[in-house]
Amino acid sequence: MTTRAKGRAETSPADDEFLQQIHRGGELLAANKTLEAKEFLERAHQLQPRNEKAQNLLGLCYFKLGSFDRAAELYEMLVRDNPVDPTLRVNLGLVYLKTNALQRAVREFETATDLAPEHQKAQNYLGLALAQMGEYGRAREHFLLAGSDAMADKMSRAIAGENYARGTPAPVPPPAAAAARPAPATREEASVVPPPAPPPEPEEEDIRFAEDEGPSALTDGEVTPVPAAPPEEPASPPPPAPVPAVVEKSAVPLTKLQLTRVAAPAVAPADSEPAPRRAAGTESTTPVLGELAPSLALEGAGAGGPFVLGRGSFSIAVEGEVLTRLDGLVAIQGQLAFQPEMKRFRGRATDKPFGDGGSRMVRARGKGVLHLEPAERRTLLAVDLGEDSAYFRDEYLFAFEEPVMFENGRVPSDIAPDLDLVHLRGQGRVLLSLPGPLRSVAVRPEEAVTVPLTHLVGWQGNLTPRVVPLLKSPSGEALRAAVELGGEGFALIALGLR
Repeated sequence: MTTRAKGRAETSPADDEFLQQIHRGGELLAANKTLEAKEFLERAHQLQPRNEKAQNLLGLCYFKLGSFDRAAELYEMLVRDNPVDPTLRVNLGLVYLKTNALQRAVREFETATDLAPEHQKAQNYLGLALAQMGEYGRAREHFLLAGSDAMADKMSRAIAGENYARGTPAPVPPPAAAAARPAPATREEASVVPPPAPPPEPEEEDIRFAEDEGPSALTDGEVTPVPAAPPEEPASPPPPAPVPAVVEKSAVPLTKLQLTRVAAPAVAPADSEPAPRRAAGTESTTPVLGELAPSLALEGAGAGGPFVLGRGSFSIAVEGEVLTRLDGLVAIQGQLAFQPEMKRFRGRATDKPFGDGGSRMVRARGKGVLHLEPAERRTLLAVDLGEDSAYFRDEYLFAFEEPVMFENGRVPSDIAPDLDLVHLRGQGRVLLSLPGPLRSVAVRPEEAVTVPLTHLVGWQGNLTPRVVPLLKSPSGEALRAAVELGGEGFALIALGLR
């Protein structure tokens, strides 16, 4: 038996069908027959769901058909499996850019440029996303790195206050597919117009979907693997460093949510002033400022985590990104920039702000320390999510690390204001600002737990919430509301301060 015949004998019928489906789907996609290609590529993906080539081509197919949610799912899966592949990050960023999820697009493009600073397309797309957000200065820097001097010049003029018409070019096919059937780029009118002038946008910028650089490319009507050289081990965020256990004890132990209180670094207490330097023959008790100031230093960042809880103040260390509120801000050390955060729903950013007024959640970027004072009669608590997710009331969530993913939601109610919630998941630490010490109540399938709205912090586990009346008037009007939790998990409550 020849080597070729032996290879054929070892190929299963399912493998043969997969190769046929992906080959035919690739041909149709290259010929710009996207709808016909979809059937073949979906079948190939069904046969081998973890095949990166099939995922990449099907993602491109969905993108061209306008099924951006399905394209995002595939590219998010590819990025999770290949976190150090910059081209996959660019592909995912382009999906987000198309759906106007600008913050998520910027994050993917920034990661791509961190992995491959010479990736000019990633630098260019990052510039486009930043320009749409009105950050012309940062956009100009990345256009220069991309070698796009014309766009950099437009950013300079935008900073100077000139007006430009704004349009959003649509992605066009890769060179091989475009040769088969040219597809004219479409234009869409954008609605974001930050003052003082409408943001600029390249009028004829060539935005190509980056599948021609990815794990597979379309050439001569065939699907041809393109070699990639990722590191031996994909980069992944390190596990959070262990932190001391919280001193507070719960009547019902929290077996899932790990409570932590971060110890402040050793500094001289504020009330133990240094001995003042006295001149000969004087009885002055006025402290010397040069000796007094060091002993009054605010608590700094500790090695155990980003949140340091001190006496009368607390600090948040930022190295990269942290989402936080700025209530009680008293000082900033280092170089930090802030950007208002938007609510998220089903994995997508919305147009609604996360929080209101001075309590709005912001994304802090850079390296530095935020020094804050807690609100009156509030208890601060740092918790580690570990391997599990949790739901917290919006008003009690003060800050959390960037690796923690969030989604906003609410429990509707006819008898009380809707209950605004934040669902957190992923390994990382969270800072809570509570009206009192945290406690828990176990919820079991055979017995629901009802918690007054005034004491509910959130929950952990597989629980279903429902707003119910706790007390009714003779006429049937709800005088006091509560949340009934059914399922299995823990209700998180806050005791009142005394």
